[in-house]
Amino acid sequence: MKKFLSALMIVFFMVVTGNIFAAPALKMDQTLATVNGEPIFESEFNKNFNEFRYAMFASEQLSEQKINELKNLILEKQIEEILLKKEAKQQKILVSRKEVLENIKAIKENFASESEFTAELSKQNISPAVFEKNVSDLIIVMKLLDKVLDANTKEITKAETKSFYDKVIIKMKGGNTGLSPDRDWLAANIAVELKKIFGESVGIRQIFIKNPKVVADAEAKTVKAKVETVKKELQVKPFAEIAKQYSEDIISKFRNGDFRIVMKGDLPPVLEKTVFSMKVGDYTKEPIKTNIGYYFIKLEEKLPNREIVFDSKVKDYINNRLLQFDKEKAYVHYVSTLKAKANIKINKVW
Repeated sequence: MKKFLSALMIVFFMVVTGNIFAAPALKMDQTLATVNGEPIFESEFNKNFNEFRYAMFASEQLSEQKINELKNLILEKQIEEILLKKEAKQQKILVSRKEVLENIKAIKENFASESEFTAELSKQNISPAVFEKNVSDLIIVMKLLDKVLDANTKEITKAETKSFYDKVIIKMKGGNTGLSPDRDWLAANIAVELKKIFGESVGIRQIFIKNPKVVADAEAKTVKAKVETVKKELQVKPFAEIAKQYSEDIISKFRNGDFRIVMKGDLPPVLEKTVFSMKVGDYTKEPIKTNIGYYFIKLEEKLPNREIVFDSKVKDYINNRLLQFDKEKAYVHYVSTLKAKANIKINKVW
């Protein structure tokens, strides 16, 4: 299935993906919202919110305003999930058990072993049968969105991609693109990204150990013990192996600590100063302490400043961004029509 997902769509799929590990909500919960009579319980919401926050912002300290914005967004995505499941059912979109099992197999590959996967199910108090049903629901929703978004967006031609690239260069130089406000915003956004992509950058792996500001003495000792364990094991084992085992940044953890390419200016100053002064192959023998935790960093590669050119990679990048942009607009329009026809009651706003 082709997917061109924006940040908005990623939030939706993070919420739905989080739900594949969700056990049924407790019926005595506070009801945060109802969608055509179907409740969204506080326990289910809190689980989704905490998992999303941990997955996407484990290494960031969020303000109260940002946390409230995320809560409202997660609740909105849960509402959309219910609407999309209902619509998929009405359109009789089906999924075979073979497809479900193939996707479960792919999910299991994110775990070190079958026993670790089983332990996660047990931890979440969810049976294999319920997990399989959740995965099935997710695939059905994705099929629906593929069908709807593909029908409401068109392929971007090479000429259109090149024309937009030229507008991006104009924007980069401070000129007037003549584009609509939303496309002008996209051109400005891509201009910033291309400057970073072609600027000085590094490829790194990381091991992140959380260290909350306010912790009990016992928890503080546990954090320090974990840091010392990582330090010792890094002397005898590959960095990637230790990252997979100990890192508390979920996204990079499942890539063996691979944080991919980082552009200059993207990292917090305390990390950037160290990272961009390292030699390829080196790693920090002592962790870098920040206000949210400890980082061990390994430098995998260094890339110098380069001239921005319209090569195949830039063409594909802009083409995908344009498709992503169009599909996001189509998604927003589609769910708006579903919401307009639904009976939605929201009981809490942050």
